[in-house]
Amino acid sequence: MSEGAIPLQPVEFDACGLLPTGVTVLEASAGTGKTYTIAALTARYVAEGIPLERLLLVTFTRIATGELRERVRERLVSVERGLARRLAGAPAQPDEDPVVALLAQTDAAPRRERLARAIASFDAATIATTHGFCQEMLGGLGIAGDLEPDVTFVEDLSDLVDDVVDDLYVRRFSRGDPPAFTRTEAAAIARAAIENPSARIVSADDAVPKMRDRLARVARTELEERKRAMMVMTYDDLVTRLGAALAGPGGAATAAQLRSRYDVVLVDEFQDTDPAQWEIMRLAFGQDPTHPATLVLIADPKQAIYAFRGADVYAYLEAARTAGSQATLPINWRSDQGLIDAHDALFSGVKLGHEGIAYRQVR
Repeated sequence: MSEGAIPLQPVEFDACGLLPTGVTVLEASAGTGKTYTIAALTARYVAEGIPLERLLLVTFTRIATGELRERVRERLVSVERGLARRLAGAPAQPDEDPVVALLAQTDAAPRRERLARAIASFDAATIATTHGFCQEMLGGLGIAGDLEPDVTFVEDLSDLVDDVVDDLYVRRFSRGDPPAFTRTEAAAIARAAIENPSARIVSADDAVPKMRDRLARVARTELEERKRAMMVMTYDDLVTRLGAALAGPGGAATAAQLRSRYDVVLVDEFQDTDPAQWEIMRLAFGQDPTHPATLVLIADPKQAIYAFRGADVYAYLEAARTAGSQATLPINWRSDQGLIDAHDALFSGVKLGHEGIAYRQVR
C-alpha cells in the first residue's frame, strides 16, 4: 500500500495500547465507544505527564461539547479513584476499568497525583466546538487574528445579503442597459459565492458569464466590508479568518503559536469537518515534523457523505491520506451480535461512493 493510502481494513484500536503520536485517523461507527475512547485517551495522556491544559478536545455542537466535558471529567475522577484504591492495597476487581489496571502496573502514585491535579484544575481544560476553538485562537493572536474585540455574532445574514444584491443589481443595470439576468438569478449567484467562500470563481470571457463572475467576486467583497463596518460576524467567519491567518504570510508563526499551547489534539465527529476546518487542523497541528503535535481524528466515515449537515467526503479522505496511521474501533457496545450479523449480510463489502468510505465489520 502506498504512503498515505487508505487501508482496506484498518488495524483495531486499543485504548490501552500504545498512545497515538503524529496524525491518527480513528474510524468509529455508531455504538463503538467514541466518547469512551476519547475520555480514556485523555486520562492516559494526563497520567503520563501531559498537563490537562495542553490537551485540546474539539467537537461540533455545543450539546456534544457539554456531554464530552462531563464524560471526560467523570473518567478522570473514576481513574484517579481507582488508582487511589489500588495504592491503598485493594486488589484488582474483575470489572475494573482497564485504564486503571494499565496505569496501576507501574508509577501508580505519580500518575494518580497528575490525575488529581487535572481534576482540581478541570475548568482550565479546552473542550470546545470548532467555532469556539477558532474564536479563542483568534483572540489570542492579537492583530494577526483579525478579530475585532466588540464584534457581534449573528446566525443569519440573509437580509444583509439581500441588501448587497439589490445595491449591486441596481448599480449595474440602472443606466438603461437591459438586465443580462434577473434579480432572482443575481441573488442565486451571490449566495452561491458567499455560502462557499473557499470555492474558486472561474473567470469567463463571454460578456454575460463575465458579468456573473464579477457579481460573485464583488458580492463577497461587499458583504465582508459591510460586516466589518457593522461589527458583525457569523461563526463560519471565525473559521475563515483563522484559516487565512494560518495560510497567509505569517502562517508559520501563527501555527507555531498554536502548537506552543497544545501537545495533544483530539477531534471528535471529524466526519462533519469541511475542507476549511481540516486545513486549520492540518496547518496548525498536522504538518511540522520539527515540532510535532499529536492529532487524533475520530470519525465515522460513512457519515462523511451527509453533505446536508456540512460534512465533506473529500475533507475526510484527504485527512485519512495525510495520517501516519489509521485504526478502527472494533466492538459495537449497543447492539446484539445477531443484529450486527444481519447488517453484515446486507452491507459487507459496500463502498459508499469511494474505496475509502467503506462499511467496516464490527463485533
